[in-house]
Amino acid sequence: MLQDIYDSITLVIINDLTLHYMIVLLESTSPSREHTLPIKEIKNIGENMKIINIRFLACLFACLTIILLLPCTLIFARNKNSTKASREQRIEQLEKRLSDLEGRAILSDPEFIIKKKVIWVCKNGHQHDSKLDGKCPFDNLPLKKSFTYQREKVFRRQTIGEQIAAAQSEQDSKGIKIGISGTTMFQTPFRLKGRNSDINGDFFGMGSMDIFFISRPALYTMFFADVEVIGGLSPDNQIANISFLNSDGVRLALNKTLNLREGWMRTELFGQNLIVVVGMLDLTNYFDLNTAANDETSQFITDALVNNLLLAPPTNGGGVTLIFDPKTDLKLKLGFQRGRNVKRSLTDKVFTIFEVDYLFNFFGLFPEGHYRAWYRLEGTNKENMAWGLRVDQKLTASITSFFRFGHEFTSSRFAKNNFFYSGGLQFKTPLTFSIRDSWALGFVYSDIASGENFSNLTTGSIQEYLVEAYYNLFLTENLKISFHLQYLIDSNIETIKRSYLVPGIRTQFDF
Repeated sequence: MLQDIYDSITLVIINDLTLHYMIVLLESTSPSREHTLPIKEIKNIGENMKIINIRFLACLFACLTIILLLPCTLIFARNKNSTKASREQRIEQLEKRLSDLEGRAILSDPEFIIKKKVIWVCKNGHQHDSKLDGKCPFDNLPLKKSFTYQREKVFRRQTIGEQIAAAQSEQDSKGIKIGISGTTMFQTPFRLKGRNSDINGDFFGMGSMDIFFISRPALYTMFFADVEVIGGLSPDNQIANISFLNSDGVRLALNKTLNLREGWMRTELFGQNLIVVVGMLDLTNYFDLNTAANDETSQFITDALVNNLLLAPPTNGGGVTLIFDPKTDLKLKLGFQRGRNVKRSLTDKVFTIFEVDYLFNFFGLFPEGHYRAWYRLEGTNKENMAWGLRVDQKLTASITSFFRFGHEFTSSRFAKNNFFYSGGLQFKTPLTFSIRDSWALGFVYSDIASGENFSNLTTGSIQEYLVEAYYNLFLTENLKISFHLQYLIDSNIETIKRSYLVPGIRTQFDF
């Protein structure tokens, strides 16, 4: 088709050029008068041919226009029909989705919410929603930024699941939550150095159970009570040491006797910047904290790796803890508790401790780390004063290092003061066998000049080393098992150096 059109156009152009050439040739060769008529006739024929050619070209242009526009028209019509069908299908899908949403949701009753609103106020009390030009339009006084609260009536859609969850949360806030935590620990010490009469390969086991009661009687206020029972035999009863191979044994007062371990009320004041805790306290829950070595139920079982040996707080008793937390990198803590062997009143002897806690990340070189320094005293005697440092610094997302140092002053009867050192590394996923497991290595070195204050088996100084490793296996949210290996090195209590290798296994459950 296109080839035929091309041939027709070419023929028309050739004919036109041929006629034009003939006219020019005749005029140039025969300018006499007798040839004038034929030349005019030839010109008339040429003019008629041009008219015919123009009409032919016009018809040809019209045919080309129809040929080119017809496919475009068909395509446009097809797309228009397709777009219309797609639009109708989309509207149908949206209507179906809206119907499903209306079937799953219900319109709640109107609610009033309290919202904080920024306003601009002049001295005369005129309020404005915006700063304007910085001056009140009524009295030309400068505007000061302030805020107020306003109630707004809102409607919102709630699913039935949201309504049930909200009702349960409201009920929980009014009631008392109860939790249960239990720990069992089995250990077998193997003697590496010491007297032949010392224990070797004996089996020891201890268990403890705590029942927690938690309630929130008011806004930013919490009540907590911990009832505990501990029973069993600890290897510390047979192996003389000051690091204490089983931390549960340190808390054992009466075997298999139920006792109130903690009971206190906590509230937050002054914009939640001041936390006050009053009641029967365990000061180690607030001072000398450590993210990698501070929990005897999931981390180390050696008591000297749970807390600083020279912190030496009294047994749990009545006290007050104040925590100033301005929600920055710095925290300040102050604690008071009744002292040891108090008989007349709580003010007979007061154990006082002060701590500074700073969050630091080494200018972005490492993740966050906590750096704490504490100072404690009990009475005014020099030998009842001590200070210490505590660091836990993340090296990577899965590796945390920790370190403790303690320095206790002694009386003039001793040649030097008491010193304590501990540290180690904790590893988490992906440096474990499975997700949420953890393992760690820790060491302890104690150099005690006043040994008689730490053990009734000696009157001299004590030097003791200890290393512990554990792997904590996460089974479920409520059940964990950990494997421990302790190495007590050259403990010189009773003037005889003893060394023991103590493997153990601990089971921990929480509900």
